[in-house]
Amino acid sequence: MPRRGREEGHVTHWLTGPWDAPAERAHRVVAAALRAAYAWTVRHRQNDAMREVARMTGVVMEAHGPGLGPTTPLDLIASLRQRLGLMPVLDANADEAIARTVLLDVEDRLTAEAYDLACEYALPVGEPSSSAWLPTWTRMRSDRIRDETFKTLIEGNGQEGYTASRRFLIEHPAGSTAELRELVSETGVKLPRRGYTDIPADHLHRSADGETWWWPCPVCHWPMAVTGTTVRCRYVPHANVYQLAEARRPRSRPALRRVDEGRPRSATPAARPGAGSRCVEYGVWRFVVVPGASELRIKQRLEKLGATVELWPKRDRYDLHVRAGGKEFKIDVKEYRSPHRLIADLRAKALSARVLLPQTHEHQWETLRVSLPSLQITTETKFHAEVRRALRAS
Repeated sequence: MPRRGREEGHVTHWLTGPWDAPAERAHRVVAAALRAAYAWTVRHRQNDAMREVARMTGVVMEAHGPGLGPTTPLDLIASLRQRLGLMPVLDANADEAIARTVLLDVEDRLTAEAYDLACEYALPVGEPSSSAWLPTWTRMRSDRIRDETFKTLIEGNGQEGYTASRRFLIEHPAGSTAELRELVSETGVKLPRRGYTDIPADHLHRSADGETWWWPCPVCHWPMAVTGTTVRCRYVPHANVYQLAEARRPRSRPALRRVDEGRPRSATPAARPGAGSRCVEYGVWRFVVVPGASELRIKQRLEKLGATVELWPKRDRYDLHVRAGGKEFKIDVKEYRSPHRLIADLRAKALSARVLLPQTHEHQWETLRVSLPSLQITTETKFHAEVRRALRAS
């Protein structure tokens, strides 16, 4: 009997965690819903998928309490085809964006919001040994994915080597195996432990002659998703949307035509052969490459003004050290799709720099300012003007 009690306590601990505030229960439900949604989409090729759906049903039931929320695996899957906010524990959740989110579309595929927004809620819910087959972005906190990636880049590297390796990963998140191998050899950079992997099947287009093709996002250069004849980056703020045009001649490259009316205008990417091409895994792309692309863009924009910008000083104590005239600025770029998750993470850690929201996320400034009045927060536009003034005054 005592042994059984210990086991029950162990199960309860991984279900509830160290404390059980409403916000923690809501977080847990979104994390479990994401994992269940992913497992459902691979149930025909992954033996443990339905077991994972059942496990996550248990997590959702525990968070809701008796008689509330989905009570069977199929009930849970049905709820993932609707707004998450219809689940009682999320009904009063402060994150309106996640409450509006649907994780499975009418064809039971993961929605853009699953890849783009819900992944910021991922948690290690359940026993690690039972979920190793799940991709990291569905089962690990984003900061752990970043930490594991950066740890490899830091080991045995000084500041210069770390910066070069991290920048290489951001600037080369995909490419042909031969090209990547040559670049790594030329530069001497270190790669994260998982390195590069196969391009996901739903990011490849198979043409009529059987050849596969992929297109790099114009912003982050990772392979864009291919859904029918629509091609676009999984990260919604990278807003370019393209229509696929099949090649007119045998063995020629298929082409894209941009169909959104967004800005900025950019060159339409050319198709690249899928055979022999690789990319960083999704978690590294989403939580290292995506924000890194913004960090590099902001650095270049400030340098055009005449500022000096150092990347990731003291091996990532913060993101940008900016010198303009006689002033110096420490900047941490924060690029979250969910301001709710950003606020929670900022409250949980001590910061050594001012928070900067990139242009695509400047609409979050007022929400953060009200929620975190003692925190120094700026936007890319505001900071750009501040640096310009500092340079003019020097």
